Amino acid sequence: MTPHSSTLDVLQWLARLPFLGVEDLALLTGQPEGDIEGVLREMKQDGLVDSIAPSSPELDTAAVHILSDPTRRWLTSTLGEAAARTLPLAWRDAVHRLARLEATVALNVFAAGLVASLHRSADREVADLRALPVRRPQDAWWPPGVQGYGCIRAAAGAAPFFVTVDRAGAPAAHRAVLVAGWYRFRESRQPWGSEIPPILVLCPGPAREDDWARAVIASAERRDAVPLRVLLAGVAAGAGAHPWRRADGGSRAALMEWLPAWHIEHLSLPSARMPDLPPAVASEERQPLHRWAREVATGTRNATTVERAAAVALTTSAVEKALIECLGRHPLLSEAELAAVLQLDLRVVGRAVERVAILGLTGHVERPGDQRRRYCLSSAALHALAVRDGVPVRRYARHAPVTVLPASDGDRVPTLLQQYEHTAGANSFFIAWLDSPAGGPQLLAWLSAAESAIRFESGGRRRWLRPDGAGKLGVGDEAFPFLLEWDRGTERVAVLGTKLVRYGEYFRSSRASSEPAPVLLFVTTTPQREDLVWRVAASAMGPDAGRLLTTTDSLIGRLTPRGCIWRRQTDSPRQHWPSSPAH
Repeated sequence: MTPHSSTLDVLQWLARLPFLGVEDLALLTGQPEGDIEGVLREMKQDGLVDSIAPSSPELDTAAVHILSDPTRRWLTSTLGEAAARTLPLAWRDAVHRLARLEATVALNVFAAGLVASLHRSADREVADLRALPVRRPQDAWWPPGVQGYGCIRAAAGAAPFFVTVDRAGAPAAHRAVLVAGWYRFRESRQPWGSEIPPILVLCPGPAREDDWARAVIASAERRDAVPLRVLLAGVAAGAGAHPWRRADGGSRAALMEWLPAWHIEHLSLPSARMPDLPPAVASEERQPLHRWAREVATGTRNATTVERAAAVALTTSAVEKALIECLGRHPLLSEAELAAVLQLDLRVVGRAVERVAILGLTGHVERPGDQRRRYCLSSAALHALAVRDGVPVRRYARHAPVTVLPASDGDRVPTLLQQYEHTAGANSFFIAWLDSPAGGPQLLAWLSAAESAIRFESGGRRRWLRPDGAGKLGVGDEAFPFLLEWDRGTERVAVLGTKLVRYGEYFRSSRASSEPAPVLLFVTTTPQREDLVWRVAASAMGPDAGRLLTTTDSLIGRLTPRGCIWRRQTDSPRQHWPSSPAH
């Protein structure tokens, strides 16, 4: 292959899939990585491409590449409006994909793996593969909420499909909206007829695959319709392995085995192939993304919400991103607590806290007597997280387990911030588990109050249980799940009784579950309050009071939660929980 044709290949793949790495391009073009690096170096010298180094904790730091803005404009005029409407060439596509870089890279890695697997096939090849434009017209031929389109050609015809990348931070309400939109698309006037191509969902984990499957089936049952063809796999899934499953059941199989219904006709899209290379870009026309992002981040350039989110994605470090993520889930952490959670040096965390504050992504709260400055996210950080996870901001604010400071004095203060001492106390409980010695109980999971709410059925009615947190400890190969109640000793006996009755209902409803039953860890203020809790629990929880353990915050402060501080029943001696091999 000549250098000219290699450059054209790279150009055309970057037109379809922005932010490709060298390894991705090597797989897509079938060329050695060294040759691709040389092509990219020349294209960058000519101003045809730009590159960034990801700083996300989810990604490695190898550079990813995108066509420069002048090159994208040249392609739009060269290919024509019809082609430009089906390719991610607009500026808004660049900033959206930069703000959602983790999902963008996941789509690209999937695409590269798919093409590489078919390079070895004698009877199948990729006919089309592209990221879809952010702006979706009303008469779009693709469903809402999908990020990519592909088509595999074989002797019998062609097999089109769509791809979407799920994010761990996207709430269940967003998943339900997407699935409903896909059913409406199938029922509307669209070029595919009575059945649309399969939708491939790249999920962040097996539990999310189950969530998607339930959403697809539930939406079909509400419509009394045949379930959509939705295929589910992990983000790292390839085409040749066997990780794919249908949402409506069945065993796992390779992707090609789920695409057997070859279409004799498939959607004919304008080609992205260029007759020649674009002209070199003059140096004064070049605007590197890093420079643009710094100007937006420092306020020297006006920007939209999505542009600000993209600038945050590009200008914040991996430590700063981890800090933002942590504060979103666990508000009111101090610098020392953040250092413990992130397992970083206090000075490193201090610099990160200062930096994100300058960018307007966090604020702080101070209360008399606390002697600690505690931090929370700002609304700007909420917007950046929502865009990153591909969720409309209002939906994200309402349904995602993220807590932010009010944007103005008139805004409602979130419950976790109103209950300052309560939230700070619950945080301290989980953090106390983080320095467990080797061989002792290890904190495997920490869910905030917003994340640990449980919906269950009792007596034919749906109910909610809202603990102050939930988690899981590990001792050896054994797991010990728990729910946390952090009691400040201010609730009336009647309120305390109602709360414990609800816990009893939950424990009874969960007996049929195959999951390990959690215990309820109840931390209160004094031994006298502990005695009251046990008297109320005896009548409110009945036999399920055996799942209750109590202690006081002063004992935790003096002996840590790993100490001999837990009571399993009224007047019982205190003991360790959970039991480790040393006890």
